[in-house]
Amino acid sequence: MRKIEIILIAAILVIGLAVRLYKIDRPVADWHSWRQADTAAVARNFIKEGYNPFIPRYDDMSSQANGLDNPNRYRFVEFPVYNSIIAAVWSITGINDAMARLVTVFITLGSTGLLYLVVRNFSDWQTATISAFFFAIIPYNVFYSSAILPGPLMVFFLLALYLSFVNWLKEQKLIFALFSVLFANLAILTWPIAIFFSLPLFYLAVDRFGKDILKKPSLFIIAFLSIVPFIAWRVWMSQFPEGIPNWQFLLNEGNIRFRGAFFRWLIVERLGGLILSVTGFAVFALGVLIKPKSKEKLFYHFWLGSLLLYFIVFASGNVRHDYYQVPAIPILAVFLAKGAGFLFKLPSEYFLPVVGKITAILLIIFTLAFGFFEVRGFYWVNNPAIIEAGKAVDKLIPKDATVIASYQGDAAFLYQTNRHGYPVVDRPLEQFIKEGTEYFASIDVDDEGIKSLSAHCDVVEKTEKYVILKLFTECIGK
Repeated sequence: MRKIEIILIAAILVIGLAVRLYKIDRPVADWHSWRQADTAAVARNFIKEGYNPFIPRYDDMSSQANGLDNPNRYRFVEFPVYNSIIAAVWSITGINDAMARLVTVFITLGSTGLLYLVVRNFSDWQTATISAFFFAIIPYNVFYSSAILPGPLMVFFLLALYLSFVNWLKEQKLIFALFSVLFANLAILTWPIAIFFSLPLFYLAVDRFGKDILKKPSLFIIAFLSIVPFIAWRVWMSQFPEGIPNWQFLLNEGNIRFRGAFFRWLIVERLGGLILSVTGFAVFALGVLIKPKSKEKLFYHFWLGSLLLYFIVFASGNVRHDYYQVPAIPILAVFLAKGAGFLFKLPSEYFLPVVGKITAILLIIFTLAFGFFEVRGFYWVNNPAIIEAGKAVDKLIPKDATVIASYQGDAAFLYQTNRHGYPVVDRPLEQFIKEGTEYFASIDVDDEGIKSLSAHCDVVEKTEKYVILKLFTECIGK
């Protein structure tokens, strides 16, 4: 690596860190707070209740995840690799939302370096550097790489897998095979959709070995060992059905796949709006159209194809949740780099090179400006009252008490209380009391039902923003 490359990558990492420190201390009440709260709660309970990654628990005791009561608070989704890292950090620093966000920040900075190294194996150093630049500063990625979500960690492991596998194909050394298996396992366990992104690895193997691929048992051993722990995890978690959220709706809810709304949401709203903006999408499209260089072959296009396959299979999930596009950022950054690189080097026999450079710079500026405009609201605390009410609950009710912190099913309010309980009223209040949950916190102080409860139940604390009640059977229904 040349000195100029080291300097540029170092500068990109510094810039990447700087932009991610924006509102790094915001509470878990920003965009997609419900998913962040569930993730953070698992890590917090590792600290409070003892570390057992094989039985992760969050704060939610309700039945909203799948219709089954979950009094033990089981949370069986991805294996808690990410939650374990946060818990390890918290064991040193104490439980702190900003420290959890910094975990994601530094993971993403690592991914920035890995993306550079992966691209450098196929393209020139300029393309690799610009890819890392876009990955580091796309506003959508800046926000989600300071969120408490496992997606960025999966991206890190996926890029580490790509780099390890490329090196194994080159040198056939056992160490690279072992690293490939390790990072494949970690990527899939962190977020199982990583399986989709094995397609470019298959392409590389076929390109390297051709018809002799069937005579390479090492490939099949790597593939087998890469999936076994995930299968074992799925078998293990099947013993805890109440802790497994419904997920089938993420596939094709409402038969949205290939309908007009599917394309509008993913192309217009997400790729051409939230993530890249219309200007960035134009640069990306240009990059896709450019003929691959000799070393690149079709690797990037197979990578893009794996992304499209993921979009198609998890159609409604990608339409419903914008954080589902986090795995798209690396390959989008690569094609952005190829498109921008082309504009910077327009052939003089057909174009005015200076116009190409100016156009590229303007498109990049607009992409970043429009992108920040789209995500700036993501940083806002959606309802500050849940922070105040949560602190009051934590101060005023017993530490071992469970609480109803109803917030339309969003666990962010419950998370702020530092208690276990219910983010939704999913059963009669009399049943809550019978099962041992006597405390009710609400920020809907003007709701008629809440007013009635406040008038007849014991009021622990009441302000203009929230009310905390202690329920008893006689005060219900009056």
